[in-house]
Amino acid sequence: MKAILVPTDFSKIARNAVDYAAEIAIRTKSKLILMHIYHVPVVSSEAPVILPVWEDIEKDCMLSLNKIKNSLQRKYDKELKIECIYQMGFAVDEIIKQYTEDRNIELIIMGMNGAGYLGEKLIGSNATELIKRSRCPILVINEKAKFRIIKKIVLGYDYQNIPDKSFFDLLKKFITLFKAQLYIVNVVKEVKKLPSVKKAANGVGIEHLLEGIDHSFHFIKNEDMVAGINEFVTHKKADMLVFIPKKHGFFDSIFHESNTKRMAFHSTIPLLALHE
Repeated sequence: MKAILVPTDFSKIARNAVDYAAEIAIRTKSKLILMHIYHVPVVSSEAPVILPVWEDIEKDCMLSLNKIKNSLQRKYDKELKIECIYQMGFAVDEIIKQYTEDRNIELIIMGMNGAGYLGEKLIGSNATELIKRSRCPILVINEKAKFRIIKKIVLGYDYQNIPDKSFFDLLKKFITLFKAQLYIVNVVKEVKKLPSVKKAANGVGIEHLLEGIDHSFHFIKNEDMVAGINEFVTHKKADMLVFIPKKHGFFDSIFHESNTKRMAFHSTIPLLALHE
């Protein structure tokens, strides 16, 4: 990888994502770009209010970013290349702008709080909006997640539509980088003896696209898709969960479940959104 972008609001959760990103950057020899986005204060009161001076806001941003940078460089010495940027605007728009302005960014890593990745606290958040709008791979790090060597990657897939080659090229890149094993999981309400012709054909197509990659296919019987994925991730002691954020896909179906409070993937592993 050439560069990894990590947006931060200087919170404990964001710092956890920065620490995780630093470990990924070291292992992939990537530059780490720390980014803070601030916005214009909105004043609705008619009473006089003293607004902060822009120069002071920007100075505070740079001081905070440099504090993180210096801490990382003390830990990793000169092994880790770090760039700090700050920008006024809306978080998702500014993050996408950094990616689209050809800064060689190949991965965005963000922190996430709440009960789980796909719980009620994720819906409507910057992470969700960025996953839906950005074309860049996005790695979401839960507040409880700590870095560990990525050996086992789980891909949630329903065999309805085969992803295009660009998706598998990205997936293979991540698997190769970490020399990981891939588990392709489909959660079904009942395990049929014979799959449909379409699903069988898609399975063959995936087998061809993953040639040279250590992978296996798994069908899990469970009435609840999220619970099925959780059980598989726990059983296999997986290190990362991958999904395709497209309309009517795995991601979309989860968000349309009625009981969002139960939607929480295993909270201690990262969630990787790979777009087609």
